[in-house]
Amino acid sequence: MLYIPSGSTTLLLLIQFSVGLNLLPADAEFLSGPLNQRVFLKGEFGIGLDPVAGEFRDCLTEDTESQDSCVEYAYDGSKVHLTIYEALNETADINCTTVIWEAEDCTVDAFQDCFDLTDAYWYGGTLVRKQYWPIEGTSHDLAPYVTGNVAGVPPGYGGVLERYWVNSDGMALHVDWEVPLWVSVNASGDQLLCLRSQYRDSPYSNHQDLPLSLRYTACRGRDVRHVHDYMAAKHLPRPTAIPDERLFRHPIWSTWAQYRKNITQDLVLEFADDIVANGFANAQMEIDDKWETFYGDLDFDRQKFPDPAAMVAALAAKGFRTTLWVHTFVGLDSPAIADGLRRRLFVTDSGGRQPGLTAWWDEASAMLVDFTNDRAAEWHADRLRSLQTEYNISSFKFDAGESNWLPGCYRLSPLNRTNPSWYSTRYVETAYGVDPDVRHQEVRVGAQTQHVPIFVRMFDKDSRWGYSNGIETLIPHALNVGIIGYPFVLPDMVGGNGYVVLPDRELFVRWAQVNAFLPSVQYSIVPWQFDAEVVEITRNMTDLHESYAQKFIDLARESTVTGAPIVRPLWWIAPTDPVALTIDSEFLVGDDLLVAPVVKEGARSRDVYLPAGRWHDELRGGDVDGAQWLIDYRVELNELPYFTKIA
Repeated sequence: MLYIPSGSTTLLLLIQFSVGLNLLPADAEFLSGPLNQRVFLKGEFGIGLDPVAGEFRDCLTEDTESQDSCVEYAYDGSKVHLTIYEALNETADINCTTVIWEAEDCTVDAFQDCFDLTDAYWYGGTLVRKQYWPIEGTSHDLAPYVTGNVAGVPPGYGGVLERYWVNSDGMALHVDWEVPLWVSVNASGDQLLCLRSQYRDSPYSNHQDLPLSLRYTACRGRDVRHVHDYMAAKHLPRPTAIPDERLFRHPIWSTWAQYRKNITQDLVLEFADDIVANGFANAQMEIDDKWETFYGDLDFDRQKFPDPAAMVAALAAKGFRTTLWVHTFVGLDSPAIADGLRRRLFVTDSGGRQPGLTAWWDEASAMLVDFTNDRAAEWHADRLRSLQTEYNISSFKFDAGESNWLPGCYRLSPLNRTNPSWYSTRYVETAYGVDPDVRHQEVRVGAQTQHVPIFVRMFDKDSRWGYSNGIETLIPHALNVGIIGYPFVLPDMVGGNGYVVLPDRELFVRWAQVNAFLPSVQYSIVPWQFDAEVVEITRNMTDLHESYAQKFIDLARESTVTGAPIVRPLWWIAPTDPVALTIDSEFLVGDDLLVAPVVKEGARSRDVYLPAGRWHDELRGGDVDGAQWLIDYRVELNELPYFTKIA
């Protein structure tokens, strides 16, 4: 049944798969169908389209399937088409409804549908600075849904982003990638997830003057795990391989938080000596910001690094591979500017005639390599390969890549790509092409790049307690990025970046404990700047991580087959447990290892929830039944609670 009221300016969407899709005012009753059927998705539908100003009429044709519904809506002299398709997958026991708003011409400004967040817990989408799990705990105003800068003003959405959400009632949403999508989540506490399609005043390009459309699919399964498995298989590509196994076993050491831009050849070698002297292993040494003279040179500053090849050889003798920090920008002082301009390799203005300028965190004016241009991507990759050949550089930390760094007016290739996140997609694919065999590079963006088998780094974390980009966001961040299809999550540096203040010893230790059971570990701020106890605890956590490395590697291989994340929410094994649906300070590694670190300042105990089953307490010893809380479980500063499921 499709019922369109004639006098309501805001429609209420109730998708009820047993009886079809119903559009009715909030105070209306169903006109047909069993009233006791469960409604699983509701909200405001067709916001801004005034039914009084036009008329709805049936547009079913002889070619339309019998289960489809179709209406045509005439508005202000133009036509808006609303098409609804319903499909039942009996094999998977999944019901899906596709909703398509289409404008016939360019006079329609926007389409917007909003969904109620109050009846279920929601997961997925993207990452934000105040990352909560479930996501309705956050509040984000309506903004273009593109890869962006979470530290911007106003803050954008994160650099790892997918158009996919799932909730605890077994409902999932997926939005078509080419829709010029804006999203709000609980904006000003309205408890709505709003999807808006709009070109005006947005970063979406529309060089072909395409009429506006909003297209999404809502699917319902038995529970959150059931529908997620179905949607992930359909919409989230699986990795084609796994990253270098050494990254799962040993920590990355970065110069960034410890040395900032003051890094030199002598300091790098001293850093390596300190790591070895304190008994720590390594996956690789990452030389961060300001190893170049000018940004985009992609060659060493010879005043700071007089003999790079000798430095890399000395690091190799100490057991370190060497990686370099690189990015998407070329500074105006760099000699590479002239070559890039001559070859037309930078992102241009919307007319495709002049290169566009952008500002980024290190420079007020720079140009951006156009990774959507195959010639530009290969130029950049060739320059990186030259570094590998000349100095024996192993791989790279690929920073930036978000679409918010594009010039205000830009043009990408091909022209029919309206979504600026396409830039992020092509950047990741270029990064992979530089190191496709060993695969020990890292990126910090992701947009339809789940298939790329490299680590995706969390954006820079602040050295603080709490949810404001601090330690309490580590687990929600890891969980959410896994749910949207990225299993190879690389936590940011233990202790954070120290931008405002350095971490205190307690924060550093608790951070190391959280990271011990995440897929990879990264250090920069060094534990020996605190005291011997911190060094010992940190070394123990690093050794603990290494002892489980094979489990991480096995789960990584599993992700290439099933798409399952390595780090999993508790509801993964208990999808109907109301407590498991909300836990944000515990996580699973696979299906049988539960980790419950302390993330509260000053805490020496915590409550631990164990889902149904029989669990072995690896910290205290003994077995305990699940489906219960362990209240005031004691956790000293040097301790990390974790449990193995045995039945």
